[in-house]
Amino acid sequence: VTQIIVKGTKVELPPGSHTDWMRMAGISESDFGAANYIITRESGWRYNARNPRGAYGLPQALPGGKMSSAGSDWATNPITQLRWFNSYCKQRYGSIQGAYNDWQSYHWY
Repeated sequence: VTQIIVKGTKVELPPGSHTDWMRMAGISESDFGAANYIITRESGWRYNARNPRGAYGLPQALPGGKMSSAGSDWATNPITQLRWFNSYCKQRYGSIQGAYNDWQSYHWY
């Protein structure tokens, strides 16, 4: 288990690889490649990544607090963030693959 200290608080990340995390979040294996592509470019797989505009987390949700719809631990749990990402992609783009296609065109999703 990887442990990270955030502002004096110990955060324990879920065990396993990014693939394991996607599986735990309910992302279809057929979407692993597209999800990995987007998350790698958006946050480098850092659950606490921030950008200057205020986007937060693995999927760079703006504002980050909207990920609370996936769970109260949205700020520190990459599985919760990936659940939100999966739901967001399905609602906005029809699928993670649809979000990937948009990312290819505009370099954001």
